[in-house]
Amino acid sequence: MRNRVTKTVLLVAGVSGSLIGTPLLFIPKVFHGWSGIDLGGQVSLLSEVRAPGGALLACGLLIMAGALWPRMTFTSLVVSTTLYLSYGVSRVLSLVLDGAPAPELVAAMVAELLIGTLCAALLLGRERANSRPLTPPEAVPNV
Repeated sequence: MRNRVTKTVLLVAGVSGSLIGTPLLFIPKVFHGWSGIDLGGQVSLLSEVRAPGGALLACGLLIMAGALWPRMTFTSLVVSTTLYLSYGVSRVLSLVLDGAPAPELVAAMVAELLIGTLCAALLLGRERANSRPLTPPEAVPNV
C-alpha cells in the first residue's frame, strides 16, 4: 500500500532528477560552470554530457509518475533506487580513485546516496509487505 512517505520521496527524487537533467540537456556549459567545470567548445564532450542529461530528465519524469499513479510506484522505486545509487556509488569510487572533487559534487554524492538509500528502503519494505509467509502443507493422513 502506498503511503505519503513513498509519494513524497518519489516526488522529490523525480523533481530532482528532472531539475538536474534539464540543464544538463539544454545548457550543459552553464550547469557545469557552477561546479567550476569548463566544457569549452568540444562538441564530443558536449554530446557526452547532454546524453545523461536526457536520461536523467526521462528518469525523473518516470519517477514522478510513480508519485502520481499507484500502478507506477514499483517501477518508479526500482528506477529511482538504481539511478541514485549508481550515481552515488560511482562518485564514491571516483572519490577513492581520483581524489575529492568540487564541494558541489561531494554534496551531489551525499544527496544521491541519501535519495537512493531511501528509495531502496521503501522498495524493500514494499516487497516485505507484499510477501506472504509460508504455511505448512496440510497434514496428509497415512493410508
